[in-house]
Amino acid sequence: MTISSKLFATQMLDQFKVIEDRLQNLQMQISTGSRIPQASDQPLDAVKLSARKEIETRIEQYQDNIAKATDRLTLVDSTLETAGNLATRLSELFVAMNTDTVTSSERNAAVIEVDQMKETILGLANATDSSGDALFGGFSTEQNPFFQQHDGSVIYRGDGGEHSLSASENIKLPTSINGANVFMQVEDGEDIKSIFEIMSSFSAALATKDSFSQTHSTTDVSTGLNLKVHANREPQNWSFKLTGPDGVKTISASVNSDSVSELATEITNSGVGVTATEDANGILTLVATSGGATGEIALSDISVEGYLIAQKEPRNYIDVLASDKTTVETKLSDTIQGLSAQGGGLTSLVSSIGLSRTTAGARLNNAENQEEVLVQRSISIKSEIGKLRDADIETLITELQSILVTRDAARQTYSTVNNQTLFDFLR
Repeated sequence: MTISSKLFATQMLDQFKVIEDRLQNLQMQISTGSRIPQASDQPLDAVKLSARKEIETRIEQYQDNIAKATDRLTLVDSTLETAGNLATRLSELFVAMNTDTVTSSERNAAVIEVDQMKETILGLANATDSSGDALFGGFSTEQNPFFQQHDGSVIYRGDGGEHSLSASENIKLPTSINGANVFMQVEDGEDIKSIFEIMSSFSAALATKDSFSQTHSTTDVSTGLNLKVHANREPQNWSFKLTGPDGVKTISASVNSDSVSELATEITNSGVGVTATEDANGILTLVATSGGATGEIALSDISVEGYLIAQKEPRNYIDVLASDKTTVETKLSDTIQGLSAQGGGLTSLVSSIGLSRTTAGARLNNAENQEEVLVQRSISIKSEIGKLRDADIETLITELQSILVTRDAARQTYSTVNNQTLFDFLR
């Protein structure tokens, strides 16, 4: 079979173009280090590579999230450590102050220290991360979550949520602890109090130690006790333990500032050998029912409805009056007003902060564990990407050199054949 010179030239030029395209592709692979410089070269591998890169991007985002969560949780742990140290100091101060040998000036100094620690813990509760977001505000991170009102009480302005970030496709990692749980919900016996209420109560109990008592008794049962009850205008329940010549009983009655008649009736009907009468000024007189009775009349364990923490200026209390019913001998307050009653709340405060710090530590450990998992996933996916993308430079160079030799030989042969004419063959 014979072919014309034109067809021969066309076929050779087409082959040269194929060779040049392959050379260009090899040079691009060598220069970029990639075996898929264009998706059209290897479509299937290009799709796989794109999917792997998408996974790699997600893993990097998860790692960034964990880094941020770790930073925030580290700050939370550090903040709670400081708060825990302050709580421990409060407990130590309570032990030191809860003795009869402490002077008034020493207690006043302790009041100043406790109030200053309260301000410090308020600052810790409003701590922020490196971005200026509140650590303990829940989802609300743009303002201080804790606000001290004019009366000294602290309110929580955050929400009940916990900010979290994705640590994997199926795991969300909390980046902090909700502030309400940490600072506003301390279990003190059957009551839930805030850290600030417990500290304020301790401070108030120190300040009023010399002004209020929680028990009072007299052995002159015939003269008895004269009591002036300072109650609210709205009815509230008062209770206390009454000791009389004939026994002990807990008295409970509804009292308001206008009437203590129900309380007088309960005392008289208590069966402890004490009779209570109310005069026109609302003063209760407690005397032994029997004229020849001996023993004592005593009041203790006073509890007033709504009286949950000690107060700097108590509004609900009982004046114990002298026989002239004018001179105040002592003031009896709710049991919680007493300094010795503050120990339970302070112990709960230490435990609560410790538990919150344990929670923060557990979440921090979880973040570190998730980071280790992501590191292994990142190594694996990078290895797969490398296999799909990275070129074997040595093999490519060998092929390039081989094609260059083949191309040059083909060009030389084509040039020799193409330059011959019919006369060259006829000679």
